[in-house]
Amino acid sequence: MKKNYTTDAINLKNYPLNDNDSIIVMFSKTKGLISAVAKGAKRPKSKLGARIQMFIANKLMLLEGKNLDTIQEAQSLNTFSRIRSDLDKLSYSMYISEIVSNFCSNKCSQDENNESIYNLIFSTYNKISNSKTKEEVLLSVLKFQIKLMDILGWGIDFKTCSICQKEIETNALFSFNLGSFVCVKCANNDVSCIKIHDKIREFMQTLLVSDFDVETKYDKLVNLKVLDKCFNFMKKYIDNISHKKTKIFEVLNCVSQ
Repeated sequence: MKKNYTTDAINLKNYPLNDNDSIIVMFSKTKGLISAVAKGAKRPKSKLGARIQMFIANKLMLLEGKNLDTIQEAQSLNTFSRIRSDLDKLSYSMYISEIVSNFCSNKCSQDENNESIYNLIFSTYNKISNSKTKEEVLLSVLKFQIKLMDILGWGIDFKTCSICQKEIETNALFSFNLGSFVCVKCANNDVSCIKIHDKIREFMQTLLVSDFDVETKYDKLVNLKVLDKCFNFMKKYIDNISHKKTKIFEVLNCVSQ
C-alpha cells in the first residue's frame, strides 16, 4: 500500500517529464537524494509551479511510488531568491548541486549524514543568496567543499603528513595521488604533489573546524585571488575522489561565448 510521508527538501535540478509534469531532484533532510514527480507543475495556475524551481527549500508531502514518488503538497521554507538574479551566485549554486548529485547518487553518503548534508546545503545557499560580494560567495562555497568532504569521510588533514604521521610545520606538499598532505621527506618523487602555503593550510584548517555560520579571523582578510586558488584546489581534490569532473563552469563558459 502506498504511503504519504513528509520531509524538508532542497531542489537541486528539474527536468520536464511531459507537457504538464516535471521531475524534481532534491536533497531531503530524512531521505537524502530523491527524485519526485510534480504533476501539473508546468500549468499556469499550478500551486507547485513556483516551488519546483532550482534552489528552493520546501516542506513537502509526498506519495510513495514504484519508481518515482509524487509531490502532493509543497510549502516554501526559503526561496534563496537572490541566487537566481546573479550569474556568479547561480554558477556556484549549480556547482554545489552537481557535487551533491555526483556523490549522493552513488550512495557515498550514509543515511545518518542526510540531516548534516541538508543543513550544510541550506546554510550555503542562504549565505550565497545574501552575499554582497564575490568574495563572500566563494568563501561560502569553499566552506561547503571542505565540510562536505569531512561529512562524507574524505576530510583533509591539513596539519599532518599521511605517511610518517608527523605534524608538518612548514613546506607542506599535497599529493593528489594519495589525496593527502605529505612532508618534504616523504614526498619522494611524487609528481602529483603541489606546494600549499602554510598560511593557506592554516586558513582551510580553520574553516574545517569552525561552525559554518561562525565568522573566522580570515573572513574579512582573504582576497579573491586566495579564495579562487583554494576553491580550485578543493575542486580538483573533489573531482579526483568522485572520478567525475564537474562540468558546470565549462558549460557556462561555452554558453557565454
